[in-house]
Amino acid sequence: MGRLFNPRLAAAKRAGLREYGTLAQRYMCEFDHKWLRGGAPMDELLIDSADIQSVADMGNTYSSVTDMRLTPFSMRTVLQLAVITLLPIAPLLLTMIPLQALLERLLRIVL
Repeated sequence: MGRLFNPRLAAAKRAGLREYGTLAQRYMCEFDHKWLRGGAPMDELLIDSADIQSVADMGNTYSSVTDMRLTPFSMRTVLQLAVITLLPIAPLLLTMIPLQALLERLLRIVL
């Protein structure tokens, strides 16, 4: 399944990093020029400006691209599915295999 998703998701992530990275860089250069290099009009106050929120929004958007995984699921999701699937079987297993033997087997698998 990984071979199905990985190339497409990797390509989408690379494209997103390139496109949003360019956009974020341009936006930050304009923000820098306006607020740190004296490009803002004298009557415009930073405190009343929506520019700070826009910078935060841009950062969140870029973070969404950088946090993109190459699989549509995480290891945590797989473990949750395994636990949910095996949980109803647990009482039956305990009638067939002693708890101590079951725990020893699980520890050998995990370690």
